[in-house]
Amino acid sequence: MITNLTQPSTPAEPLVARKLEFGKMFTPNFFVAEHRGGEWHHPRIQPLEPFSLHPASMVFHYCQTIFEGLKAYRHDNGRIVLFRPELNAARFQRSAERMRLPEVSEAFFLEAVQTLVENERHFVPAAPGCLYVRPVLMGVDAALGVKSSSEFIFYVLTLPSGPYFKDAGEGPGAINVLVTRSTVRSAPGLMGSVKAGANYAGTLKVTEDARALGCAQVLFLDALEHKYLEELGGMNVMVVQGNTLRTPPLGDTILNGVTRASLVEIARDLGMETSEAPLSIDEVIAGVKNGTITDAIACGTAAVVIGIKRFVFEDGSSLDLPGTVPAATTTKLYNALLDIQYGRAADRHGWVREVCRAEASATR
Repeated sequence: MITNLTQPSTPAEPLVARKLEFGKMFTPNFFVAEHRGGEWHHPRIQPLEPFSLHPASMVFHYCQTIFEGLKAYRHDNGRIVLFRPELNAARFQRSAERMRLPEVSEAFFLEAVQTLVENERHFVPAAPGCLYVRPVLMGVDAALGVKSSSEFIFYVLTLPSGPYFKDAGEGPGAINVLVTRSTVRSAPGLMGSVKAGANYAGTLKVTEDARALGCAQVLFLDALEHKYLEELGGMNVMVVQGNTLRTPPLGDTILNGVTRASLVEIARDLGMETSEAPLSIDEVIAGVKNGTITDAIACGTAAVVIGIKRFVFEDGSSLDLPGTVPAATTTKLYNALLDIQYGRAADRHGWVREVCRAEASATR
């Protein structure tokens, strides 16, 4: 049973989605629970405040931490929904097992997320905004030595958010991407398929290098041959070749993205073929040059769907996608996904989960 130590509150000013910088504004309350002696203790919603942790807490030294990212949406009728949260709950369990963290059951995960979102419902902006939800699990006991922690904290933050890429334009938008062969994100047997904080720490330098080249993301290739597409720094990757949506196959080096899985299903609904087979960077280059590849797509919960307009390579060369970017299929997939999330289209797959009903808002 979750104890609520707060009362729902409202924003001091109207939430205008396009003025909200992603990841900067937090709602006033959060969920938190501690794990000691093999059990979870005092799950609660309380005012957001800093943690007091010992400098030797294991999360600081050995990166024993995982997280998730999902969103709550406000429909025009005031209905607040989550999008496929059970997939995030299942992935959280897989990540916890890999990182030797205690189990957070699907029921506990969903209860924590739903209870907090309902409490913070007045901070869910209307479309094109959302409430981004960040569950985190970390080991915190004070002990030096490479071993699993024995004390843990599970908490959930919520953040009113607008578009992830501010400069990408209206709709899905488009970005430049650096293709790196010199740096790998993961390798077979490592943690590429779990959402661990350490996975992202290893990409920070090359991501900053990419920004200096005018690129918003980095595309990583496989660790063995430096040949096959895997994923971007925080997003999955896809291309459209003819009537086929192609994306690399899942394995222990690629995160099983919720948006990725949803787009594969949506593509099939739209009459497209789908392929989850190895895709080399050479195939992509050749397909763009001969015109068979019309769309390159980055996708993830935070950014949703965005077109790739240029691949930049470490030797200084680059390759532009032909025609208008984002291309027609990217836009079609983007619109189909958002129409489900915002309640503008029938939810034929049962992907949205109602949290509560709040008064409708015209704030954008």
